[in-house]
Amino acid sequence: MANSKKGTAQVNPPTPKQRVATAFGDKGSLVSEILRLIGDDGSARSKLMQVSNLRLMKHHHAARRMSQQFGGKDALVDAILAVRFGSRKPDEGAREKLEAASVWKLMDQHRQAIDLEARAKIEAAAAAKVKEVKAKRRAKVRAARAARS
Repeated sequence: MANSKKGTAQVNPPTPKQRVATAFGDKGSLVSEILRLIGDDGSARSKLMQVSNLRLMKHHHAARRMSQQFGGKDALVDAILAVRFGSRKPDEGAREKLEAASVWKLMDQHRQAIDLEARAKIEAAAAAKVKEVKAKRRAKVRAARAARS
């Protein structure tokens, strides 16, 4: 027992395969659950069966988050378009391109769009503050010039 005190048992964390077996029974059940969450007809089943257990657990987590937050892939696409384009009409082909992407990429794109929107609001507030400060400085200079004249 390397790196342990004498007389203590080492506890190894469960492997991804053990986690899948505990939570779902087998890999096929996990893949079926993921397909149910993302609303796929089963065409991706053969590809998912080749993926590692760790990656499947990550996919399951992302699919579960998507279904809880948005209800489905279509609602997620609508949310991304709403954040990106606001009240404007989306670019031609934007919806089709997003619908072709995987759920995992869509979740990441939604997060990035929200981050970009928040950053734009912060930058706009900073620019407004700078504009206000410059206007006050100009007014102060004009008042000093007027007092000298």
